[in-house]
Amino acid sequence: MAGGAQAFRRRINLWVDRTLSPEAQSRRLAQRARQERDALIASGRASPSYRVWVDGREGVPEELVQPANGGRIVYRFNSLGAVTAFALAFLIERSPPRSTAPINPKTGKTAHYRDSFYVAVNGKFIPAATFNPASVPPGAEIVIGNTQPYSRKVDVQLVGMEPLTFAVPAGLFDDAAKAVNAQYGDFVKAKRVYSMSFPGQYQLRQEQFRKGRSRRREGKPVESPALIITSRR
Repeated sequence: MAGGAQAFRRRINLWVDRTLSPEAQSRRLAQRARQERDALIASGRASPSYRVWVDGREGVPEELVQPANGGRIVYRFNSLGAVTAFALAFLIERSPPRSTAPINPKTGKTAHYRDSFYVAVNGKFIPAATFNPASVPPGAEIVIGNTQPYSRKVDVQLVGMEPLTFAVPAGLFDDAAKAVNAQYGDFVKAKRVYSMSFPGQYQLRQEQFRKGRSRRREGKPVESPALIITSRR
């Protein structure tokens, strides 16, 4: 049996009573396989989205397994949803608390960075608050970013060469990529990108000049870092 989350690949060897009839052996093995599967899902270590193979055939009932012929029941869990949830939790936990949030220049209201993450699944952008891990299809490309116009400042904590101070360390998205790769690197790869475009991205209201760098033209979208997660093939 194959598992998900922290134990994406897990093999359980089960021995059945050879005094039982072949049908009873199959039922016993199927029951135990389902118990192990459900325990992994209930513990949060595996996604409720999965596919099943019985003796190499996909989608057939577990009771058709043939223990006498070295029968195997294999569950393949969709790990991307769980990985995305892990990455989101890391980013939110490492984000500035609400008390340090500056004013959003677009709305004139206090901007809460922790509430402004988005997830894009194969290019479809949704707020992180409505993200459902079970909805992520196998092999999807995941992008996680933040819609606030000061997201790059939170990440690098610099304006030009001038340092900024937040209540959290710099390197938010790099550290998230490292955490994902450390936890799930056998199955996915994560990287931080310098800037990602997304719907409603804030645009500069006036031309800006930064020491030692080219000018930033009025109307240009602000730079906004993001995390990209893809499956290893």
